[in-house]
Amino acid sequence: MTIRIDRLQALREQRGLSQRELARLCGIGETQIRKYESGMVDPSATNLGLIAEALEVSTDYLLGRTDSPQVHMSESELDQDETLMVGLYRREGWQGLARVSVEKLSER
Repeated sequence: MTIRIDRLQALREQRGLSQRELARLCGIGETQIRKYESGMVDPSATNLGLIAEALEVSTDYLLGRTDSPQVHMSESELDQDETLMVGLYRREGWQGLARVSVEKLSER
């Protein structure tokens, strides 16, 4: 899949980074960033991930698969209560989540 060079360049500039600074943050060559932004080559999956991490966006956003630049959290990044809420929502929907929320609030 081809990287959206308009998004890559716009994100870099919004963060006030030069191509050299982005390359340094990613640990890749400045020439590579220049090639990505000019559309000469697409980054490898590894480099795409490094760029997305440095620019704090999802790889899907850089690839144009979504219009939301937000990075999605994995379940491993959730604390115990958040994991409970997600699981409860998946099993019982909003009603189950509301029921447990009311119970938790009444405990305080």
